[in-house]
Amino acid sequence: MNSRAVLRSLIRVAGAVFLLVLTSHAFAGFTNEAETIIGGVDVGDGRSASLADIDADGDLDLLFQGGGGAIRLYRNNLIGGGTLTYTDISSMLPGGLGPSWSAAWGDYDGDGRLDVFVGQSNLSGASGDLLKNNWPAAFTNVSVATGLNDPGFHQNLAWNDIDNDRDLDLLIGMEGPEEHEIYLQGPAGSFTAVGAATGFQAPLGTRGYGMAIGDTDGDGDLDVYISTCVLGGNIRNNFYQNMLVETGSLAFVDIADSNGTQNLANSYGAEFVDFDDDGDLDLFMVGADQQPSKIFRNNGGNQFTDVDTITGHPLLTSTGSDFGGGRAVDYDNDGDLDLFFHDHMATAGNHARKLYRNDGNWEFTDVTTAEGIANTNQGGYDSAWGDIDHDGDQDLIAATGSGFDERVFINDASTNGNHWLYIRLDGPSDNTTGIGATLYATLEEGTPQERTLRREANTNSGTFNQSDLPVHFGLGEVTEVDQLLIRWPDGSKQGLANVSADQYITVPYNPGDYNGDGAVDAADFVLWRKGLGTIYTQADYNIWLEGFGQAVGSGSNASAAVPEPATAWLLLALVPLVYYGSLRSSNFARTA
Repeated sequence: MNSRAVLRSLIRVAGAVFLLVLTSHAFAGFTNEAETIIGGVDVGDGRSASLADIDADGDLDLLFQGGGGAIRLYRNNLIGGGTLTYTDISSMLPGGLGPSWSAAWGDYDGDGRLDVFVGQSNLSGASGDLLKNNWPAAFTNVSVATGLNDPGFHQNLAWNDIDNDRDLDLLIGMEGPEEHEIYLQGPAGSFTAVGAATGFQAPLGTRGYGMAIGDTDGDGDLDVYISTCVLGGNIRNNFYQNMLVETGSLAFVDIADSNGTQNLANSYGAEFVDFDDDGDLDLFMVGADQQPSKIFRNNGGNQFTDVDTITGHPLLTSTGSDFGGGRAVDYDNDGDLDLFFHDHMATAGNHARKLYRNDGNWEFTDVTTAEGIANTNQGGYDSAWGDIDHDGDQDLIAATGSGFDERVFINDASTNGNHWLYIRLDGPSDNTTGIGATLYATLEEGTPQERTLRREANTNSGTFNQSDLPVHFGLGEVTEVDQLLIRWPDGSKQGLANVSADQYITVPYNPGDYNGDGAVDAADFVLWRKGLGTIYTQADYNIWLEGFGQAVGSGSNASAAVPEPATAWLLLALVPLVYYGSLRSSNFARTA
């Protein structure tokens, strides 16, 4: 154990009693401040909400989705205005938008502004709407021009690079009768439907109420899980394994019947997240119509185990009335993913929302009342989480039905003594916010408490909304991330070391910069060689070699100076001491 690790352990032990006393006291939890923040507005038939920084000022703006006039856009005044209030700027949306359940944010055209696809119920011949962000001018509807005027009933939406060509494609989980669809982006921002041709439209490929997206088998392409719900149940869910890497072309095989995830009658929200810090993605699924919710543990090789069989009891103490939306979220910043549920129907139990704290070992405790978000049911189907007040914890925006004000629950977890880190990804021009990236944060390296947290960059759509958010890590009592590794959607990697907690940082795309000093140089070769076979592969060497001499903002990669593999070893003589100093003190990440 190195001296730095020993020191951290001593500090950890010395402060343990103080932290125990500190965190044993009840904090305020959540308070509904909708009256102050959005003016106590009732948008009407609110169904869901999503968050994105539409004006690139650093705070999260808000979109409500719903029926009739419930589609409302609000700008956050926190940064620039100094107060947490939202201004209704719905006039910036084009006319003619029909009833909506879902929305997905992503910079599809690479101009640095977040665009949004608004999913439609598509009554009376309406079609889906791709709204191009022209900030500070209004949004314009470019659905017809891009080929995204899809006529289906869109329940779930997600932007992702599903075919590994670097640009953003659009995935749609349908209500039906239309079947699920994938639109691949081609030249000049045009899109082509390929769902049928790629095997994404299995029989009964409808009723897509939840959509989990992630690389569950670790092969370098994105797999998709679609959960279903229908009166009477028993429409099968779909686990689409992406065969792109194996075959060289985009194609899906539905493996839900053979991998342990096909045993739910009715389900809504779905997400791929890493609950147990083992580095692979588990499946979280929300049970609808008083069906049990589930976590399926990833055993490797796309095989899963129902966690209920591990613990010997159901995952939750309640099935609610009709859970719709759900989210795995670290609401208390302790480093574990907790569970949130949005309940739609006011029947037995009458719980508008439920929050379960993760106590470890697949055990979850109902803290809904204790944390201050218990209410009688007021409709809506899904909620959005994000740090809207910029204090380091996750706040909650809850859509409601007609006749009820929307809810804005401000989280007070930033006062509980736990630490946090947010990472904004400044991606390449074809995916400027890094949708689909995976981030790994190693904490307390070299100690018995060492763990590595894995978080995805807005990859899942969950239920009805794909927000565009900074990547959030709750860190518990840890004050520094020892190693932060970013795997970009194109498969390239870069890293940072010794990142201080309790800040927002922005990481520019610079593959091959493994030590985070802003340059791809010989020091990064040292790290690659040290991590070869564990963190890094031969492909990462090739990426380093291609970028050698490149610094962020330099405008060229100095290709004439790029060394061959044998020559690279000679460069080590140039950095025997400089490297170690830069690794410990230099991270090329902009704080914001």
